[in-house]
Amino acid sequence: MGKNFYFYIMMKSPKFIGIFLLTILIKPVQGQTVTWADDIAPILYKNCTSCHHFGGLAPNPFITYQDAFNERFYTQQYVNSKYMPPWPPDANYKHLANERILAPSDIAKISQWVLNGAPEGNPANAPAAPVYTNNATELTTINFTGIMQSYLVNTSSDLYRCFIINTNFATDVFASDLEVRPGNPAIVHHVLVYEDTSSIIVQRDSADAGPGYTNFYGTGSASSHLVGEWVPGTRHITFPSGMGVRLRKNTRIILQVHYPKGTYLKLDSTRVNITFALNSSSPLFREVYLAPILSDADFVNGPLSIPPNTIRTFTAASTPTVANLPFGAFSLLSIAPHMHLIGKQVKVFGLNNGNSSDTIPMISIPKWDFKWQGVYNFRNPLKIVEGTTLVAQSLYDNTSSNLNNPSIPPIQVNAGEATTDEMMLVFFAFTYYLPGDENIVIDNSPLDVGIQELQKNAANSLQIYNLFPNPAKNSAQLPYFSPTGNLATAKITSLDGRTIREWPLSLLQGYGSVPVNLEGLNKGQYFITIQSKSLTRTKSFIVYE
Repeated sequence: MGKNFYFYIMMKSPKFIGIFLLTILIKPVQGQTVTWADDIAPILYKNCTSCHHFGGLAPNPFITYQDAFNERFYTQQYVNSKYMPPWPPDANYKHLANERILAPSDIAKISQWVLNGAPEGNPANAPAAPVYTNNATELTTINFTGIMQSYLVNTSSDLYRCFIINTNFATDVFASDLEVRPGNPAIVHHVLVYEDTSSIIVQRDSADAGPGYTNFYGTGSASSHLVGEWVPGTRHITFPSGMGVRLRKNTRIILQVHYPKGTYLKLDSTRVNITFALNSSSPLFREVYLAPILSDADFVNGPLSIPPNTIRTFTAASTPTVANLPFGAFSLLSIAPHMHLIGKQVKVFGLNNGNSSDTIPMISIPKWDFKWQGVYNFRNPLKIVEGTTLVAQSLYDNTSSNLNNPSIPPIQVNAGEATTDEMMLVFFAFTYYLPGDENIVIDNSPLDVGIQELQKNAANSLQIYNLFPNPAKNSAQLPYFSPTGNLATAKITSLDGRTIREWPLSLLQGYGSVPVNLEGLNKGQYFITIQSKSLTRTKSFIVYE
């Protein structure tokens, strides 16, 4: 991979718009009786009970009225704080498929229901309660199913255990759907699915007593390929028609299962179900690849090392290149950032030097939670022109104020495989681009009304364009469009995030230009950010000597 080094200033979301919309949406609820049967049960069944049921990952079920009544105060607290349902990505930064986000009207209903004493209403009006059979499948067709050998988990520390499943495929096949069914959802934190034809994993398995073998990062084999993942609350992996991930002839499936610390004498037998892609011999069929394109090896200000009682931000950048792309572009299907316990924030985006467009937002997680890391599909595949630089900015908090810090008092934390070490990986599922990929619908469900308003308003928001000239020396001009007069701040930052200079601006309505003083700046790459009350816009530029 070739690498270009970039840094990006994190955008601020216009919170006052959401507060205003929430105030509007609460009004229709007032004056009417909110009941569990008519109003609350549909919300819980749609958003909560996939985890909150007997045998599910969450300890407290939400199936019956009595269940909901018993947990009513916690429910109100968690939904108001947006801690539940768990959806760490910032939807104001980038919409993703199958977002688990409660509408403001649903949050208002839950609050009013609790404040009014949580009435049941007429039980006959409640929808049928969902039925969860933890061994059931969501797939309509299963061409291969494999179950790991039953394993008795007994560990005081986080355990990453790899289990081998033989396939005996006569030829290479492609998976269009891949589903993981935890045998014991109460103890399975997450599962990574690999395929490997080498004998190394068999040797590792033979050398470790009992079913499977322990390995913290990956499978311990360099020839293993990631083909799927599962975390609580996610559905099975489905690739668009005409795409699939390769499973080689006679390959072995490896399930790397993470069992959390403090799991004693619990049995697990997790299963994987696979549907084969149709027409995989067609010349238009495309192989999907899963890979950590960004990692701490790509840090421009590494290595990944966080001394005690410090907060550090790192920037990773990489420009992936693949020869003979038919249309000179990739199609990104999903994204999955990964950090450990002192990780606090991560943002991933693309920078395209080939045109004047803004950065390509991919995902932002402003409150990282190791317990709720996931794999996130895009609502439509993202077209990424070859030569685009992928950038990840990650923040780590190694202080005692970080409640997730595993060491109090804090100790030195470096890159490593243990949960108490740290990582920065960003996995992508991608294939080569064909015209029309961006129109493939992964999820077209309606967006939250508050976010729709934000999107509608974006067309009438502050815009900035490329610095001119670029590269520049001593001075340049930054063109802009402002729908109204705007008080703002301009800031020039370096690649490592240092503020070089900052000054106030008064932007006139309409099109205009900001003079930019570059005197005294060393040769290199910089960023200029214009920040108004509610929006932040950033452009990169180069200074030459």
